[in-house]
Amino acid sequence: MKLVRYRTAGGVTTGLLEGDEVFALDGLSVVELLTSDPDERLARAQQARGPGVPLSEVTLTAPVEQPGKYLALGFNFADHVAEQPDMTNQTVVDLYETVRLTREAYPSPKLPTIFNKQTSCITGPFDPVLMPEDSSMLDYEGELVIVIGRHGRRLSAEQALSIVGGYTVTNDISVRDWQWDTPTTWPGKSFDTHGPIGPCVVTADALDLEDLGIRTWINGELRQSSSTAAMVLDVAAIVSTISQVCSLQPGDLIATGTPGGIGTPTANWLKVGDVMRVEVEGIGAIENTVVAEGADGFSVPEEEWSLGRS
Repeated sequence: MKLVRYRTAGGVTTGLLEGDEVFALDGLSVVELLTSDPDERLARAQQARGPGVPLSEVTLTAPVEQPGKYLALGFNFADHVAEQPDMTNQTVVDLYETVRLTREAYPSPKLPTIFNKQTSCITGPFDPVLMPEDSSMLDYEGELVIVIGRHGRRLSAEQALSIVGGYTVTNDISVRDWQWDTPTTWPGKSFDTHGPIGPCVVTADALDLEDLGIRTWINGELRQSSSTAAMVLDVAAIVSTISQVCSLQPGDLIATGTPGGIGTPTANWLKVGDVMRVEVEGIGAIENTVVAEGADGFSVPEEEWSLGRS
């Protein structure tokens, strides 16, 4: 089942995506449906299902509204860890020296690299992304996102998948100088609009995670191409590990890490006008254009965006 949220004249509605049509599920939320088991979810969706409208006629918003947490993994693909920086570029040299010193300061971590993106960064799957006025080091990271469907804490790897409600796509957009200005990294991960997600949530029962393609294009050029099979920690291990620390709640998001091919090693930063497309096989693609940040913090009226908090 593919679940979406979309804007209508009356507000934002939950919908069921089937092919090129969206069917309204009045009175239901995406997260509410994810808490149900597959049979119950299907029955509730069928009961609430309204008439279909062409997907081309609706504006999709972020499919998860106001998650309690937006967590993310770093360095979860070996080819990303192994990317070789351009040591002739002083900006790149300085960034990687900061990374080296941070790892040296924490030589034996108990946990994988986990950080949070503030939930205010979330925006819709086709919304504009702001180029900060105080940094040009804007980078992309195509990723699979876990959407939690049920409460869980202190879960084993064998138990972990039982609380996963579904999966979606993100571009973990990163402002690299702000990111590496602090060991926690979250400031550079949390600028407004730097967390586009969508286009839908595919329920966990409808997706086989063994070998899903993950690809990112910038202006039509393929920059990242990998698969969930190349993840260092799989979904069960990620959920289990995080649940040892904090309770996971319905609607929480966990981005699972990005493959190699990001812009940082060569300082190939994003520019205003660049079009970023991230696709995860079996879920779909999001596409966002980089726009200049205006003097008021926005380049287009905020009310015109499909923000997750709408």
